[in-house]
Amino acid sequence: MAEPAGKRTDSNLTESGDSTDEKLVEGIMALLSPIVQEMDTSIVSVKSSQEALSKEIERLLAELQLFAEASEPSPIQPSVQKLMNARKRLTATNQTLKTVSDRIKKIYTQLNKENPTV
Repeated sequence: MAEPAGKRTDSNLTESGDSTDEKLVEGIMALLSPIVQEMDTSIVSVKSSQEALSKEIERLLAELQLFAEASEPSPIQPSVQKLMNARKRLTATNQTLKTVSDRIKKIYTQLNKENPTV
């Protein structure tokens, strides 16, 4: 029995669907790939800055600890406590950045696996 003109068969639908899916994936990859790369670059930059800040805080804490131990409790004790709290927050932020960076890398890797031509 002949099918009416304009009606698709299952094989035509599958081929057309695959082509459309492929084009959709390529379009999404073209759209998201630069964004993911830019975010990854930004996260690496922020992570580097955070590490430098963390090292500087560690250095300041060590100096202030020596000063605080060498003398009686002084008015710098609140500052030392603030730096210690900042270090804790910085450590938490670094962990969050690492998690986000890992997720972005996984997304990028998954996108490349799905469409290696982009």
